[in-house]
Amino acid sequence: MKLMRRWVMGVAALAGVAAFVPGARADEGMWRNFRGRVVFTDVALAAESNFENAALMTPALKRLERSSIEQTGGFWRIHVLAFLDRPAATRGVVLRASDVSDPKAPREVRVFEVPIERGAKELRMDDFVVTTGMGFASGGTYQLAVESPPEEGTGAGETRKAGKADVYAKGVITLR
Repeated sequence: MKLMRRWVMGVAALAGVAAFVPGARADEGMWRNFRGRVVFTDVALAAESNFENAALMTPALKRLERSSIEQTGGFWRIHVLAFLDRPAATRGVVLRASDVSDPKAPREVRVFEVPIERGAKELRMDDFVVTTGMGFASGGTYQLAVESPPEEGTGAGETRKAGKADVYAKGVITLR
C-alpha cells in the first residue's frame, strides 16, 4: 500500500510540473515563491500542454525539488529550473558551479555559458549532465549560481565586479 501511495504521489507530482517549457514564461505566483532560487530535480519536467491547472504548479515543484541527486552510470543527470530575481538583461548568462562541501573554503569547479531569452525570468535546463571528468565528485555539495555574463574584454568565466558576482539566482545540490 505504501508503494502504491508513493507511485500515485509521484504521478500527481509529475503532472504538476508539466507547465515548464523551454522559453515559456513562469507563472507570476510561482515566480514570486521561487524568486532568486535554483530548483533541482531528478525527474524530467513535462510539457505545458500536459497540464491544465496552474494553481498546482508551485506545490508540485516543491514536491519534486531535490537537495541531492544520485549518480547513474558514472554521471549525474540534473533537471534545473532557475527563477531569476529580475528579468535577464542579455541573451546569455553564466552558470557558475562551486564546490561548497567545506563552506569555509568554497572552490570554483566549472563555468558554463548558457543562452537565455532577453527579458526571461526563468532558465530551464533539462538533462543537465555533470561528470567526475568535469571536476564534480560523489558526496560533494555544489552551489550553482546564475550570473550576468562577462563584460566586453573579460574572460569567459569572469563576471565578477569588485570581487562580487552579479547573481540572478542560486541553489545548492549534493551529488551522491
